[in-house]
Amino acid sequence: MWKLRVLSVMLTAACCGPKTSYAQDPTKRESSSVSENAAKISLQKEENIPPVHPFRDKENTGLFAGVAAARTLDYFSTLNMRRRGRQEIFLTNEVVDNHAAFASVEAATTGSSIGASYLFHRYGHHKLERWTSFIHIGVATSGAVRNYCLKTAHPKTTP
Repeated sequence: MWKLRVLSVMLTAACCGPKTSYAQDPTKRESSSVSENAAKISLQKEENIPPVHPFRDKENTGLFAGVAAARTLDYFSTLNMRRRGRQEIFLTNEVVDNHAAFASVEAATTGSSIGASYLFHRYGHHKLERWTSFIHIGVATSGAVRNYCLKTAHPKTTP
């Protein structure tokens, strides 16, 4: 679990960091005011460039629906697994057995996936924006399939 947190912090830092760093560039410190004004104007023009595609385009809408469907499948497969006597791995059994709390966790996970995609979109990482949803769909679906494939846990009886 801590590896996932470290990975998410590193991805957030990578996408939210500055595009370029001028701290060690001596030419930027020695430039005249005319070239500084020209640089400011060119930066303003670059900021006004529209994104490659709108965030809520047809492909992203489909991907987000896929993420929601995969999380719904995971929700029902986990409840089925608990009814068959198996133990939950990632969450506590008390959270999973409380249906409202577990539905909230699944909804929050879907929302955080969409939020991560938005951050990648906002900072120009459009391939990562799409891959976030692809990976989330794959992981949630494989987890749900695993839950359905587990055998029912039969309690051991003493003679």
